[in-house]
Amino acid sequence: MTQTVIKTFAFPQAWRAADFKDVDDISIFLGHAQITALEERLADVNRRGLSLTDITASYFQHSDLDDLLAGTLNELLFGRGIVVMRGLPADRYDADDMAKMYWGIGTHFGVAVSQSAVGDRLGHVRDLTKPGEEEEARGYTSARELRLHTDLAQIAGLFCYRPAVSGGISIVSSALAIHNQIAAEHPHYMPIYYKGFPYHRRDEQAPDAEPVTPHAVPIFSTFKGNTSVFYVREILQNAADECGVSLTEKEVAALDYFDNCARANAFQFRLEQGDALFMNNRTTLHARTEFKNGSDDAGKRHLMRLWLDVPGMRPDVPEIQLYENDDGRSGIDPQKGRVRAAAHYRTMPNGSA
Repeated sequence: MTQTVIKTFAFPQAWRAADFKDVDDISIFLGHAQITALEERLADVNRRGLSLTDITASYFQHSDLDDLLAGTLNELLFGRGIVVMRGLPADRYDADDMAKMYWGIGTHFGVAVSQSAVGDRLGHVRDLTKPGEEEEARGYTSARELRLHTDLAQIAGLFCYRPAVSGGISIVSSALAIHNQIAAEHPHYMPIYYKGFPYHRRDEQAPDAEPVTPHAVPIFSTFKGNTSVFYVREILQNAADECGVSLTEKEVAALDYFDNCARANAFQFRLEQGDALFMNNRTTLHARTEFKNGSDDAGKRHLMRLWLDVPGMRPDVPEIQLYENDDGRSGIDPQKGRVRAAAHYRTMPNGSA
């Protein structure tokens, strides 16, 4: 059990939806100089014949980009933990080129980790469900509503290459504002969050690893002065079901109250073509509404996702890691012969991650 810390967090890290008038308040707008720099860098990596994962930060260094991206990382780690970068030229480049440009931006923030047992370091967020089949448990391959949750790395990025015809509204909530509210209104729940719960690995773990974490994963934890969140209620419930353990009434009440606070504090906005949302997974939670695609490719939602580790910048307690990955990295290391979590791991009405 990690140490319970009762303190009050201040703005900008602890924010509420009412603190923002609209999405512009959390946005940075790329100007002509920044777009030109990104296009120059993209042209250079294409001339070199580099594949996506060959691209490192050095290939996207530019005097018109470096300060902007450094400031963005600082805002993500130590500020509001949420930034929308607007104006990427998604209407002028194909998906492969935009993936390289987006990846190049991400290299300034951290190291991309695998997002599933398949080994996708760039995740494609779109509905892959075939007619007549159930959706996978992994929400990023579906069109369903996703409840507020965190991902399995320090920073998550979502780049909108193409929005849906309707729906797919982004929802983000400050975990530190949630911490403030619960500590003030129901402090008796705090030890439950700091103790945490085992989590299910949904058959994406290494062959010699257990299906459920051998340790409790704290919802809130504090390490070297930084308080972090980790929360995916669905796979917390998966673990309880696997182990034949019933959550106590107080634990269920604490989780329900956490969910209620997260929804009450949430800020909603729509990502349009060319927008890239970056979030600190240790200080925010995110979700989305259900979306509907059109009949042709132009109306089919396609986002690109990055999970990024930021070594040494904001360390976490080791218990926050679900998977026994090489070198202690976040995410889900690729596993030969394994696939993403199947439909039967969906134990709650709204999925996650």
